[in-house]
Amino acid sequence: MFTDLRVYVIVGMFMVAGIALMFFNLIIIKHSKGKKASSADMVSAWAKLLHTQTGLQPGKKQSDSYHKKFLLRRLRNAEELVFFSKALLYIKSEFPTEYSDYIGSYKEVFQQLAVSYKSKPGIERACFADFICEFAGVQGTTYSPLIDSLISFIDDPNIYCRINVLRALCIIGNVQAVVNAVQIINDKQLYIHRQTLTSELCNFRGDKEILGDNLWGRCHLWDDNTTVAVIQFITTFSKYYRGAFMPLLCNASASADMRIAVIRYYGKYMYKLAQPILSSFVAKPADIALAIVAATALELYPESNTIDILKGALVSQNWYVRYNASSSLVKLGTNSDLIDIVRFGDSHEKEIVIYMLEQRFHRNEEMDMGRISA
Repeated sequence: MFTDLRVYVIVGMFMVAGIALMFFNLIIIKHSKGKKASSADMVSAWAKLLHTQTGLQPGKKQSDSYHKKFLLRRLRNAEELVFFSKALLYIKSEFPTEYSDYIGSYKEVFQQLAVSYKSKPGIERACFADFICEFAGVQGTTYSPLIDSLISFIDDPNIYCRINVLRALCIIGNVQAVVNAVQIINDKQLYIHRQTLTSELCNFRGDKEILGDNLWGRCHLWDDNTTVAVIQFITTFSKYYRGAFMPLLCNASASADMRIAVIRYYGKYMYKLAQPILSSFVAKPADIALAIVAATALELYPESNTIDILKGALVSQNWYVRYNASSSLVKLGTNSDLIDIVRFGDSHEKEIVIYMLEQRFHRNEEMDMGRISA
């Protein structure tokens, strides 16, 4: 009897908890819908104001002085800044001329806003930097108070803030600003993964050759993470570092990460003086990571001894060396070289070369089908 009563009590408690949870979820859903509706209303209100201010629809415009004060007052709130940017994006996409006139007239407002965001939390600074990323085109590349303010955000503990600030500086396109930001990131050991750092540098809208030259000129003062990012950035656009990177390729005391980045550079831009070094990494691999990358880079070097070295790498104990060597060999080797391997090579050599030949055949077949359908 007592046991049955206890079971009923437990079941009742679960039912009450379930009902309470259901009501809680309904309240959250209702609140969420209300918030979405409120956000849409705010964006709509900003859009209406912008349409009036840009002359896209009739209505009483705010005077320039009043509108500047209005923007400074409202946009200090990060949430309002988001609503404003969404409305401004619509104007930018649909009415580019009116957008350019408007944003050009009020760019000093954004410089003043940058100062006010210095005292904001990191996530709000990140939001402001993201806004500048979208609308930085009209700021010009001249070093300005806005750039000074953005650089002061770069050491924020919030990683999203650091990344957004670096992106904004790259989009503005001022060389010195980007170099200063990277210097701070390096000196203060602010964590940004080198792939992310490379990706953001690639957003640079100024002269990348000048930026690359300035960054590379300081790499001897910077750590491996920053230097690798700079080398990877340079690899995306410049063939003029073939001589400059050779000392690093030959330096056995340099880190493997830096040498791998340089090997990839020579895998994109052929340099005859690099061929013996790349070949040595594959023929006598002191570091298997270098051998793996060098085996791919050698596909640009059709020297006769390259074929022999790649053939020798087909029996490497490391699968990645064999794979990359066979891929390069299929691209470089003559039909007789490949036939000799298939006929007289051991099982490992035959297997990997046949696999690569099949892959090449399928790629060619797909390309032919694409031409036919086109």
